[in-house]
Amino acid sequence: MRIAQVSAHYPPNFVSGGTLVPQRVARYVAEAGHESFVFAGYLDDGRQPLETWDEDDGQGVHVTWVVTTPWTAWTDPLNFDNPAVTEVFEAWLDRVQPDVVHVHSLQTLGVGLIEAAHERGARVIVTMHDFWWFCSRQFLVDESMVPCSLVVDCGTCGCASGRSSSRRAARLREALRSVDLVLAPSEAARQVFAANGVDPDRLLVNENGLPDDQLTRLGTTPRRRRGSGPLRIMYAGGTQPMKGFEVLCESARTLGDRPGIEVDAYGVGERSVPGTPRWFRPLPPYSPDDLLSVLDEHDVLVLPSVMRESHSILTREALAAGLAVICTDTLGPEAVVRDGVNGHVVPAGDAAALAEVLGRLADDPAASRLLTGQGPASPIRAFTDQAEQLVTIYSQADDGARAATAVPEDVYRAQARLLREVLFIVGIDGAPLRYRVHLPAEALAGLGHRSLIRHYRDPRLVEEVRDADAIVLYRVPATDQVLQVVDAAKERRVPVLYDVDDLIFDPALRGTLPGLSRLAPEEEALWWHGVDRYRTTLEACDGFIGSTAELCAQATRLSGLPAYRFSNGVGRILAQASDQAVRDVPSAAADGSVSIGYFSGTDTHDADWAVLEPAILAVMRRHPEVRLRLGGHLAETPALAAMTDRVDRQPFVPWQRLPRLLRETDVNLAPLAGETVFNESKSAIKWLEAALVARPTIASPTTPFTEAIEHGRTGFLASTTDEWERCLEALVSSRSLRAQVGAAARRKALLTWSPALQGRVYEELLVRAALDVRVHGHREASRWTPVADSEPFSVVDAVVDPYLPLPEDRGRMLRGERARRLARLTRRTRTVIRHEGVRGVATRARRRLKG
Repeated sequence: MRIAQVSAHYPPNFVSGGTLVPQRVARYVAEAGHESFVFAGYLDDGRQPLETWDEDDGQGVHVTWVVTTPWTAWTDPLNFDNPAVTEVFEAWLDRVQPDVVHVHSLQTLGVGLIEAAHERGARVIVTMHDFWWFCSRQFLVDESMVPCSLVVDCGTCGCASGRSSSRRAARLREALRSVDLVLAPSEAARQVFAANGVDPDRLLVNENGLPDDQLTRLGTTPRRRRGSGPLRIMYAGGTQPMKGFEVLCESARTLGDRPGIEVDAYGVGERSVPGTPRWFRPLPPYSPDDLLSVLDEHDVLVLPSVMRESHSILTREALAAGLAVICTDTLGPEAVVRDGVNGHVVPAGDAAALAEVLGRLADDPAASRLLTGQGPASPIRAFTDQAEQLVTIYSQADDGARAATAVPEDVYRAQARLLREVLFIVGIDGAPLRYRVHLPAEALAGLGHRSLIRHYRDPRLVEEVRDADAIVLYRVPATDQVLQVVDAAKERRVPVLYDVDDLIFDPALRGTLPGLSRLAPEEEALWWHGVDRYRTTLEACDGFIGSTAELCAQATRLSGLPAYRFSNGVGRILAQASDQAVRDVPSAAADGSVSIGYFSGTDTHDADWAVLEPAILAVMRRHPEVRLRLGGHLAETPALAAMTDRVDRQPFVPWQRLPRLLRETDVNLAPLAGETVFNESKSAIKWLEAALVARPTIASPTTPFTEAIEHGRTGFLASTTDEWERCLEALVSSRSLRAQVGAAARRKALLTWSPALQGRVYEELLVRAALDVRVHGHREASRWTPVADSEPFSVVDAVVDPYLPLPEDRGRMLRGERARRLARLTRRTRTVIRHEGVRGVATRARRRLKG
């Protein structure tokens, strides 16, 4: 085979961990007997832009260089889409005619190279070594060194907003359609790529390996450190802000002078760092040849990075040498660090949390050394193994696809293209409408599907139902008019589905729901009449969409309908408001107070509160710094009355304001009393909303909560009063634990239920439902006795809650973007002047005006 590697930078012109990978791959390919080529960018102010030349590297690799010096600025549109370089690459493709083009990095080269290779019939493979495809700064950290949202369109980072960023994102998405396979250096990176919209069926992990000789030198048995002297900690990131140098310094200042710890800060130089204690020793960088001896002299490696890393070689080297590792939750290092086993993981950018962990280690150095000698949590891969996998990938004609469904790929794609317009008919507003209708519509839009959202009394339904390619009725009670609309929809073979996120369609539950006991008899009778009406609409449909496994099982048991699960997930507006709250509100109160929050919402949760009240009161008595925040209609109990000076009642707030309220709360509570089928059918929204602002939740162990919560890592589960008290005590007593669990919960929420992932889930269920109706026809009439009222169509009564941020939030975002755009324009102008002069600025300005 003729195999080409494409890299924006390449040794010896630019040497880094990221550029050594394509060089090693290219040389391995040549050794394996294939024709090996490299097309690489070259940085040199002394050469003309676009100058090209060929070299043989002496190891069987043919390298073609192209000078790309002027386009290194991440704000320059030519950094990601460079037609001039594409033209050079097209000529190179026509000359070399590779069978496989493996792209490693494209900044300065531009994504046009991918399309050019695809158009010429080459198999195109992209390894995303970092996050450049979603973040122009590559590492998901903003200019102020604050970590950005792992899902870019769920964040408020200034680098990712505005029209220029939108154009960049759209252009890169377009180019990815020409890629046959995307490779991720780690499983964590794969999850981030998928959550940001990369097709999971085109994603594969190809973990980076250590050179075989280096792996041999490290040995197979990590050395346990012993002794009771000060813990010897090393840091190797120099003064680079992205490596967390300032975070480490702030942590050191917080700890102050104390015995039990020594930190060697390599790459900092020999000058003192203002304000740091005597045990913080700045040192010059060590030589790569001295790595093993440096590792041997230390007990712990600390990696306080704020930049997200797709993989971390140094972490693996340190663990293999027997060191424990303290790292931040920046993806790459975490793959081999198990908290409390061979190190600790702390939230990125949180100096106080890092200081707390360092302080615990310093308090008992001998016990802390028990973390050493454990080795990595997963085996370290040899480069030869990585390269062999790559050669196998290069030779594959087909990647396989759609492993998650039995529907053949061509059939799936054809049916998906037919789902041009989805009609949602809704019967309720508020949060349920947002989660079950607005968010699916938002997610489907990302895949090119248009949605209409109409109230069930909207007169336009009579006509619109005849044009829709799929109809979803959400929480719609049966009316004579709705049933006529359903009948009209069934005149064509398009799916008609029913969605509801509570078990409110089973009349047999009468007498089992304690929350209804507060209703007057006539109100309760009306509630159960509504249950019969919901059931009637359900029975008229072809399938059911539910938010939990139990809800889907109950719908199928009662109606015989096929059920499709669509979990409540993440919407962009709430996620962006949550990201802003995380940026605005410190992770802990400056006065040391800790707040526990219970936000019940409706007035049917008194029994839920009774489960945990004794535990809360016990913790509050032990901890005078703890306050209780209550939201909703919870009735005051005598025990609560005794604590009234430490209880804050929160009024209802618009949903767009909920993230700030939750962020200002340190611990979130989600109790559900009793093991009932009704509670098992409720989704884990209370965990999800707190997770988005990186706050830990303690919840009852219903199935939806156990799916979301890994106990002790992404939250806590509690059944008994003693369990609630233990969980509360642990979180109230440790700031770092709250931060760590909250950060892990946020990651779980974003990487499991991002809009991009949710869109694929909803599209798939619509495709499956549509194919079922196309093959088998609509469902025959059921034996359920219909219960319906007459509610004539009415424009006045057909209002649907809009899905928008608050006006003041839109205004703030717009003002912030204008300021950021001006700053970016200033930086870009300076860069162009430096490389192209004032004439270059004028040329670009004319081009912009024309375009």
